[in-house]
Amino acid sequence: MGNKPIQPMSCHVRYLVFSVFLMVPCGLIAADVNSQPSVFEMPKYIYDDYKTASERLFTEEAKPYWWAVGLSTAVMIATDDKWIEESQRLGKKWGISSDDNTTTVAKYKDINLLRLPKDTGSLMYFIGDGWTHAAIAAGFLATGTWSDDDKAYNVGFQLVEGMISTTIATQTLKHITGRESPSEATTRTGAWDFFPNQKTYFDNVAKYDAFPSGHLAVGVMTLTVVSKSYPEKAWIMPTGVTLLSLLSFQMMNNEVHWASDYPLAIALGYTFGSIAFERGQMSPHEIDEPSDATWLPLISADGIGLAFNYAF
Repeated sequence: MGNKPIQPMSCHVRYLVFSVFLMVPCGLIAADVNSQPSVFEMPKYIYDDYKTASERLFTEEAKPYWWAVGLSTAVMIATDDKWIEESQRLGKKWGISSDDNTTTVAKYKDINLLRLPKDTGSLMYFIGDGWTHAAIAAGFLATGTWSDDDKAYNVGFQLVEGMISTTIATQTLKHITGRESPSEATTRTGAWDFFPNQKTYFDNVAKYDAFPSGHLAVGVMTLTVVSKSYPEKAWIMPTGVTLLSLLSFQMMNNEVHWASDYPLAIALGYTFGSIAFERGQMSPHEIDEPSDATWLPLISADGIGLAFNYAF
C-alpha cells in the first residue's frame, strides 16, 4: 500500500489549536476597535452557532436537504469500495501518488505540527490541512488589521468561528460513529464501531475517525464564508469547488476517506459557514444582546481559568 498520510495529531484537532492561536491577536486588536468582534465573545458565538443550527435542523425547509444527505450517503456506502478502486486506478493513470510524500518542518516532541507536501498528491491532500485554513483566516485578519479593512477582519474572524464550530461537530460525530478509514478497513466498506473505547480510539485514530470528513467540512465552511462575503468575485466559487474536488479525490486515492464520508461533511460545512457569515452581518447591538451562556474569569487556589455559566 505504501506510506499513508501520517496523522500523529489529528489535523481536525489542529483546527481548534490554530483557531485558538488566531484568536489571541484578534482579542488584543478588537479591544480597541468597537466595530470589530471581540475574541472574548467567541464562546458565546460558538454557543449561538449550535443553538441556531439545532433550530434549523428540525424545520420543514431543512427536510429535503437532510433527505438528500441521508440518501446520497446510503448509496455511496453501498459502493464505497468501488469509489476507492476507481480513484486509485485514475491516480496511477495520472501519476498521482497515494503515498505520504511530505516532510516534517515543525515538530514538538513526538507530535508533527507541520508537514509540507513534496509531490502533487500530497499537495492535493494539503488543501484540507489545518494550516491551509488557518493561513487563509490569518490572511484576512492581517489584511483587516493593517489596512483598517473591517470587512476583511470580520471575514477572518468568521472563519475562526466557523473552524471551531465545524470541528466540534465533526469530531463529536467521529467519536460517536467510529468508522474505519479505507486504509484500516476490515470489511469491504469499513466497519462501524459506535461509541468506541476512547483510549483505543486515540491509540489508532485512523481506525475510527473516517465519518464524516473534517477536511472537507472545514473546506466547505471556508468557501461558504468567503464566497458569501465577496459575491462580486465570481471566480471564488468555481475555484473553491475545483480545489475541494481535488481534495476529495485525493482523500480516496490515499485511503483516508470513503466517498460516503462527504455528503454530511458538506452539509455541516455549509451550515456552520452560513451561520458564521450571518452572525458577521449583524449590528454590534444585535451581537451584544444578552445570551443564556456566559464565560467568566475564574480565580481559585488551583489557578486561573474560565468558568462557564448557563442560565436555565
